[in-house]
Amino acid sequence: MPMIKFNFVRDVESDVAPLIFAINTMGDNLVGLELGVCRGDSFLTILHNCNNVKKLYGVDSWKPYYDYIKVNPDNHPAFFVNEQQNELNKFLTFWNLKYETDKSHDFEIFEEDTLTAVKRIADSSLDFIFFDAMSTEKQTYAEAMAYYPKIKNGGWFLGHDAECDLQVIKPIERVKQRFNNSNELVSYNNCFLFKV
Repeated sequence: MPMIKFNFVRDVESDVAPLIFAINTMGDNLVGLELGVCRGDSFLTILHNCNNVKKLYGVDSWKPYYDYIKVNPDNHPAFFVNEQQNELNKFLTFWNLKYETDKSHDFEIFEEDTLTAVKRIADSSLDFIFFDAMSTEKQTYAEAMAYYPKIKNGGWFLGHDAECDLQVIKPIERVKQRFNNSNELVSYNNCFLFKV
């Protein structure tokens, strides 16, 4: 019986899709990290389309949460992810990693809170971060502050939800200021990037 296959090559639907070209221009033997794995769509898209990534870390607790990130924030949740949805998201991630990778990539997923998992990553050890776990402005700022030092000098801070200026871009700009980073933050197609 033929096996079910999902194709993450050129997956234009994943959150990271607009940034794949940027990752592919960063050089070889990259070490990256995705915050907020969810169903694994972006994680698998990076693995399937970036042969220059030698190691990819992922962080997700797969715990229920309310997401407040909106273009026009109003203190009401945009959506809620319950325990059943998280269980399915986790299953799909690991199922796809088992059956949809060619084992040439090295990857590791930390199933814990982002601010706990940050302790597992050495400072200046990452070539890039794909930042996509935040659900509030406060969380955006706390995670960006915690993970910024993990990126090598000259590495890239990449992220999603760029259209949510008040809850994503503004807190990240404050983090850049705290680290005296004057490099331009560029956004396109709801994604952003800047050099560390």
